Amino acid sequence: MLRPSSTGIYWDPRAAPGPSADQPLLARGAGRAATAAGFPVPLDQLRAELLQERSGRQDLECDKVSLERQNKELKSRLANAEGLQRPSGHVPQLEARVQELQERLQAEEREKSTLLSSNRKLERKVKELSIQIEDERQHVSDQKDQLSLRVKALKRQVDEAEEEIERLEGARKKAQRELEEQQELNEQLQNRVTALEKEAWRKAARSAADSSLRDEPLSSDEESDSAYGPSSIASLLNEPTLQTSSC
Repeated sequence: MLRPSSTGIYWDPRAAPGPSADQPLLARGAGRAATAAGFPVPLDQLRAELLQERSGRQDLECDKVSLERQNKELKSRLANAEGLQRPSGHVPQLEARVQELQERLQAEEREKSTLLSSNRKLERKVKELSIQIEDERQHVSDQKDQLSLRVKALKRQVDEAEEEIERLEGARKKAQRELEEQQELNEQLQNRVTALEKEAWRKAARSAADSSLRDEPLSSDEESDSAYGPSSIASLLNEPTLQTSSC
């Protein structure tokens, strides 16, 4: 029996011993001959012949469908093979497209290489700047610590200077009070000296007046001059009875 295959039609020997499509026809012909000869045909035999004929017809239909499908596949393969053998008009366009894509790929690879190189340079620059910033930060931190110590030292000096100023201000006020007290004492002494000078002048004047009465008479002007002259006042001040320290 013929069987369809992907490579063609082949003979299946396994199907040879079985009933073929021609057997129902032969059986039906034999049945008709037997009827014509006057031999009765059993109903079961006729039914079996009918079923066998239907089965054979279905097998033929299946074989037909399979052969048609196989024929379509072979035609499609043949058309594809012929299309591959004939130069197509789209091939140059496809080749140009492939060349364009290759050039674009190469350009993108060059651009990628350039970007990678720039990226590496930027990374080195960022690393250098990071190191520089860290050094500057450390330097600023050191300067901050030094300035903090300097500020503390200056603050301590300012506190000491303020204490010294307060001490000097207290000493100045004390000296001012002592000076004022000394000035008051000097004024008192000066007033005492002035009073003693006046008293001595009066005593000298009386003494001179008494001595002028005992001595020869002088004119009133000479007597007044001699009584109130510098020598008389000086002699009165030099008398041991005048003690300025008693004040």
